[in-house]
Amino acid sequence: MPTAALVFPTLGGGLLLLAAVLAVRSWARFSRWVAATGSVVGFRVRRSRRNGRVRTYHHPQVRYVVDGRERVHESSLSTSRPRRAVGEAVALLYDPRSPDTACIDELGEKYFIPMILGAIGAVFCGVGVWLVPPAPM
Repeated sequence: MPTAALVFPTLGGGLLLLAAVLAVRSWARFSRWVAATGSVVGFRVRRSRRNGRVRTYHHPQVRYVVDGRERVHESSLSTSRPRRAVGEAVALLYDPRSPDTACIDELGEKYFIPMILGAIGAVFCGVGVWLVPPAPM
């Protein structure tokens, strides 16, 4: 059996396991957080130049109120065009022990890293299965 046929599923399985552990840890953390509603107040716009092309990234900034104090959360995830309008209501979660720590209550924002690791792990497992020669009959 070729070495690659062992390396790919082993690495893929490790990434899938890591993704599962991170997803469970994130779920446990977010299950203790409090739901709130905020509104989009703007976007931090970032530009980068690669191969002569300028790319623009929009990070939504969401205002929410906890204990009578206004706070602003800036999403770590960006999109090439704003997906929301300024003033649009957004569901948030915030840490009751540290209300300045928040995230938009969406799958992608809460579980981005586990989702990416899981997808890469699944591809590696698939390549490993594809590399295994069929058993003789």
